[in-house]
Amino acid sequence: MGEVARVVPRLPKYAKLAWLLLRDPSLPNKQKAALMAAVGYSISPLDAIPGVIPVVGQLDDLALVLFTIRWVLRSVPADRAEEYFSQSGLTADILENDLKMVKRSGARILKKAIAVMGIAALWAWGFGKFAGRGIARKLRKLG
Repeated sequence: MGEVARVVPRLPKYAKLAWLLLRDPSLPNKQKAALMAAVGYSISPLDAIPGVIPVVGQLDDLALVLFTIRWVLRSVPADRAEEYFSQSGLTADILENDLKMVKRSGARILKKAIAVMGIAALWAWGFGKFAGRGIARKLRKLG
């Protein structure tokens, strides 16, 4: 959570960067549409991982927006991209570091989720086996 929280103060800067890119008349409509879709997804209450799930619900939105911004910036001439970074108060290095953080955080969360699901599966298997024996005994007594 700590790493993800460090990106929060930069969100207005990323919003400004997205706005600058959307206003670029030379940017192809394909990139503009992708950027608008990513931003729309991030503010929509309907998404793959609901925002009510702490950290994970925000991480997927953040990842989509940051990866889309990077993809769009790659279609802009380097000097103009640098100008947009400067106007928004960001740098290419900050964007790359935030993307790396999103990847690391996502990987850690996925590992923990797999471990929890494994423990839950073992518990359910053991409980089912125990409960099944009890039911079988009751049925034998009845039959």
